[in-house]
Amino acid sequence: MKYHYYRSIRDQKINKVSELKKGAWIFAHTVDADEMKELIDYGFDEALLEDATDYFEVPRFEYENGINYLYTRYIIDTKDGELSTAPLLIAISETNVLTLSPRKPEFLDDFAHGRKDITTTQKNKMVLTFLESIMHDYHKSIMQIRRLMLRYFADVGNISEQEMKRFVGLESTLADYISALAPTNLALSMMLTRHKSLTLHEEDIELLEDLKQDINQLLESSKSVSKTIGNIRSAHEGILTHKLNLTIKTLTMVTITLTVPTLITSFFGMNTWLPFDNGPVGFVVVIILIALVTFGVLKWLMKNYWK
Repeated sequence: MKYHYYRSIRDQKINKVSELKKGAWIFAHTVDADEMKELIDYGFDEALLEDATDYFEVPRFEYENGINYLYTRYIIDTKDGELSTAPLLIAISETNVLTLSPRKPEFLDDFAHGRKDITTTQKNKMVLTFLESIMHDYHKSIMQIRRLMLRYFADVGNISEQEMKRFVGLESTLADYISALAPTNLALSMMLTRHKSLTLHEEDIELLEDLKQDINQLLESSKSVSKTIGNIRSAHEGILTHKLNLTIKTLTMVTITLTVPTLITSFFGMNTWLPFDNGPVGFVVVIILIALVTFGVLKWLMKNYWK
């Protein structure tokens, strides 16, 4: 799908236009062969456009034939309910801005339908607004994961198996965030130092520097939350191991304790002469003997091994 949107500083709202005009935003996603050809006819590089359709494309900055290509990744919901990232190309030419993704970026749809304000003729400001929106989604997602982990941390001993499986998914999500944010930060640095055909005013440069700082903070937050998840898993494993050890120790003591009367009764059950075998109080004596020996063994075990 490919759409053209236009809004100047004099327009009240953004409008969809049928023909490409100077200052318009080209909103493209899940493009077919014909639409890809149209983008190439607009002057965009075919190979770099193809890279944007690769779901595993890594964020980077490229410059080709007067056009700046910034690849980044934004947050998406996967089919299994987990969060991941998808690639997004933001190409800035002398006349237009193109956004291209292999799937529909919902956050850009808000700008296209006027739910969030942009002015398409102010290219650099529009691009920075898109990037700020992406980083805001990262920040929101990371904070949600952090709050969830803090709740689990307060009751780490009662985490279920299903919740532990969810932790694995969250760790994978955070790793995906880190692998997307780190190269994006590098791409913005290259954009600052190697920008061509871009008129970056002092205000634009300050916004880019702020974005870089925000990304650094997001990277630190992602690493911190990932470490917290690892600590919770380690603590949970330690608690489970301790409980298992207690259970094994208890079962061992019970087994040893029950073995003593079993041995004594087996001894007195032999078909030969034994003390008290004909006496009227033999049964009582054996029971008392069993109780005393069992109590002695149990007391010795608790003193030496139940600590």
